[in-house]
Amino acid sequence: MLRGKTGHRAAPLLLVGAVLAAIAPAQAADLKINPPSIEEGEIDLEDNSEVLLQRGHSTDAGQTHFGEFGYGIRDWWWTEIETHWDNGDRGQRLRTLDFENAIRLQPQDGYRPESAVFLEYDHAVDGVSPETATVGGLFEEDLGPSSTVLNLLFDHDLGRNAETGEQLRYIGVTTWTIAEALAPGVEFFGAPGKLPSFDRASLQDHRLGPVLTGAVKIGGLGEFGYTAGYLFGLSSGAPNSTLIWRLELDIKL
Repeated sequence: MLRGKTGHRAAPLLLVGAVLAAIAPAQAADLKINPPSIEEGEIDLEDNSEVLLQRGHSTDAGQTHFGEFGYGIRDWWWTEIETHWDNGDRGQRLRTLDFENAIRLQPQDGYRPESAVFLEYDHAVDGVSPETATVGGLFEEDLGPSSTVLNLLFDHDLGRNAETGEQLRYIGVTTWTIAEALAPGVEFFGAPGKLPSFDRASLQDHRLGPVLTGAVKIGGLGEFGYTAGYLFGLSSGAPNSTLIWRLELDIKL
């Protein structure tokens, strides 16, 4: 009798769980890399995209795209608005409208990197994604032909489908300039999970792989930059392989 009653009660619960799983947004790693500063008066138009080639055990969306419009208000302060799209069970959808600001704290001084504080708020527009507030640090250091950018970020979800606690993630790249239009490098990304104890190793997302970057000047307009890369999963919670690309048009006013 008890077992029969439990089965009847479990059936609607399982149905509700299935419905929630169907409408909940797929997770999406944010593989954008932000600089500590841009030139005053510069407009940035960007496409930052990723496609999972081999999912493995990852729960990330198969494709994620960020369309961005940024502006250098001062040489120490840039602001940006972006749209976040990914393809979940219902196809390609606009997930969030994001607002970002970075304020430089210090320029590069010898071996001390250029540093900025980063603030972001992601406003959900699909009715199921959580709102997310992010605070972190942006760092960049140039040494000879090499350049390293590191973003260290802390996320806190709010509202519907929010995860509790603060989540840590990091992303960065080191490149070596051969020519202005050709700079190979190595990119790395990690999302170890909630502070302070982090997720189990099997749930963490860590990736590493080669990238190729470069920029070419467009007379009378500004500069076009590109990045293309292939990231390997280093942990069982990461996709086995991810294709990334970034296209950027910097317009000088």
